Amino acid sequence: MTAAHLDRLRILGLCAHADLTVCELAAILDLRRERVARHVRMLAKANFLCGNGQRPWSSYHLNAGGKDGGLVQFLVDLLPHDDGYHKRDLERLEAVQTRGRRGLLLDREKICLSGSAKLP
Repeated sequence: MTAAHLDRLRILGLCAHADLTVCELAAILDLRRERVARHVRMLAKANFLCGNGQRPWSSYHLNAGGKDGGLVQFLVDLLPHDDGYHKRDLERLEAVQTRGRRGLLLDREKICLSGSAKLP
């Protein structure tokens, strides 16, 4: 099953909350871009994620209305909110969004061009 991997479940959990690029996901998850890109491709191929196709900063979000009969939304709803990974991922996502609203962020270009972005 496509979603049967911790990193892919973490990606689904984040993409249920925001449109995110591979670079942003990699920074939030503290994983290598290549690994995240591979997982995102698998999730998109399974129709769990939708991309906006705006290169070079394509972003992805949960495909809650896909042909899977709501399976992907069900999986995300089952993610335990008190799980260490999920909780930390959402905190880091919130930090990215808060900094972005203040104009301090690590915008998409900065994250993607720098090769890494240290988040709290």
